[in-house]
Amino acid sequence: MLEGRGKKQRAARITHREREVLQLVMQGFTNKDIAQHLGISNYTARDHVSALLRKTEVKNRAQLMACYLPAPRKTKNINNPLHVSDCIVEKVVDNAAGSAVNELII
Repeated sequence: MLEGRGKKQRAARITHREREVLQLVMQGFTNKDIAQHLGISNYTARDHVSALLRKTEVKNRAQLMACYLPAPRKTKNINNPLHVSDCIVEKVVDNAAGSAVNELII
């Protein structure tokens, strides 16, 4: 995989059409779906996906998606992590409908 290279360098190497295909791959589209969505043949869609895999030096769509997903943000360390058992469920009556609704209170 492209170790040590920035996302901007990878993105700059792909064409406009490949960028469109990448967006569809990220949404879980198959080659056939991509072809129908863009009005191109299945073979052309396959070629665009193959070009993306080759340019990013990955072996499959999952690795391709991992290259372009944003890095997870650091979360705050919570000394006492919240658990469902730490919450209280109260029954609240909805005045408009007159029905009871469970409300989670933290």
